[in-house]
Amino acid sequence: MVKDKQDMKLQSFFIRMVRATKLDINLYDEVEANATTSGQACLAMILSSLAIGIGAGIAGMFKWAGIWSIWGLLIILIGSIVVWLICSSLAYFTGTRLFKGHKTSATVGELLRAIGFSASPGVLGILLFIPTVGGFIWLGASIWALAAGVVAVKQALDFTTTRAIMTCLVSWFGCIIIIVLTIAMSLIFLIDGSCTLGSGFNSRVNSIVGQYRFSITAWEVTALPHELSQWIRASEENVDDAVELVTEYFSVTAEQKRDLENKVELILENQIEESLIKQDIFGFPPVNLKLDTMPRLLVISPRDEIESMREIMLDNGLSSQEIDYIETRVDNLNVSSLIVQLGGFGGAYPSFVTNSASLRFTVKTAVEEWIHQYLAFKTLGFRYLLDILGIARNYEIATMNETVAGMVSDEICAIVCDRYYPEQKEPVEDTSDFDLEMREIRLAVDDYLARGEIELAEEYMEQKRQYLASRGYYIRKLNQAYFAWYGTYADEPSSVSPIGVELKQLRSQCDSVKEFLDTVAMMTSRQDLKDKVELLQ
Repeated sequence: MVKDKQDMKLQSFFIRMVRATKLDINLYDEVEANATTSGQACLAMILSSLAIGIGAGIAGMFKWAGIWSIWGLLIILIGSIVVWLICSSLAYFTGTRLFKGHKTSATVGELLRAIGFSASPGVLGILLFIPTVGGFIWLGASIWALAAGVVAVKQALDFTTTRAIMTCLVSWFGCIIIIVLTIAMSLIFLIDGSCTLGSGFNSRVNSIVGQYRFSITAWEVTALPHELSQWIRASEENVDDAVELVTEYFSVTAEQKRDLENKVELILENQIEESLIKQDIFGFPPVNLKLDTMPRLLVISPRDEIESMREIMLDNGLSSQEIDYIETRVDNLNVSSLIVQLGGFGGAYPSFVTNSASLRFTVKTAVEEWIHQYLAFKTLGFRYLLDILGIARNYEIATMNETVAGMVSDEICAIVCDRYYPEQKEPVEDTSDFDLEMREIRLAVDDYLARGEIELAEEYMEQKRQYLASRGYYIRKLNQAYFAWYGTYADEPSSVSPIGVELKQLRSQCDSVKEFLDTVAMMTSRQDLKDKVELLQ
């Protein structure tokens, strides 16, 4: 008897899902009024998200995540439930406050049940694995679910179709903003505290740098509200003589720059975005930058090999004595350290770009940091994110990301400046002797370290540093951390990394910068790069 009741409940549940998929208005009236269907509504949401996750898994969409494959399914599952709760709450607030009609009367529970069943068409997402048509089926199912959501809101709030659509649009848009901000702040928090997690070496480094750390979280809390208000006002602002205004900004004093900063940010964002679009490069998030004083970065490398093992942001206002103090104490942990000045940082939103550089450098840096943000939603950038967070260290992935971002930003920067600022030329400096010397030094250091001769490598680097200074090339500190930091830019003439050569070969084989970016974005390792170059030759 009990089993028969359970079978009947299960049968009624699936019948309800079918009716919800058919956009049966009576079904939505039924579940709205029946509080006992709350569990079924949640189950409908879970089954739909599982179907999409399973379809994506069969299609191999999580394969690129390596050992993180299982998290793809869990993220979809948990994310769908969170979206359901947020959207339902926003729909309730919007419908009962902004668009309330004389018949409007509902509770959050009623919206949850109705919207939960509206996800039923999502079960077709399990067909995502079918070659060619799978993506179209999933897209159709998504649109179908959105239409079901409108019907659900219409019946739950006793709305007209127009009011239901408006309520859903506001709710969906609000949900997207909440999720994006939550993810961004979570990542920023993780990056901010990446050196404080765990014990041992991390805790000892943190005890040294703790009082000097730069907080990205605190900066984001200050910058984001400002950027949101600026974004809201952007449509109302008509900036006349945009090119002249930007040119003026880069020719006045720091004090005078403050009055122009907001408008210059908007102008550069629009110019960069237009240039990207002309190259058919579209992506998330929108180009958004904040000109500000950049923090410093502590780079830590092992002594026995050249590889960045920790990168920690520090306050910009460090004195030379404090810099020496931090580096000396960190070096005493049997590692190599170097504090450098950052030009930009894409791990925050908006992008954090220096306000004390030339026009071309600023444009290039803004583009470069946006490329990092764009890639974060692709395979290559996801792997780099794991490296930055210390979850899965991979120096080759870091080098690929930095080099790709540098190469693409060079091209886009040239497009922006040639179109808007053709007279703003960077001074050309012949550094061929320096590049050749640095390349030879790096090769020699690699040989020393390969033989385990760490002290000889360090003595050699100091001797070469003094030699370069006598030639007019001043380097404050030349060590393993120096090469670990600058070595990630493998397209530089002084680089010894074969990754730069391989990426340049790939770029020469691609018809456009978009094709190059799209090709590299889906790579999971340097081996993918080598295989692609060989395939195209």
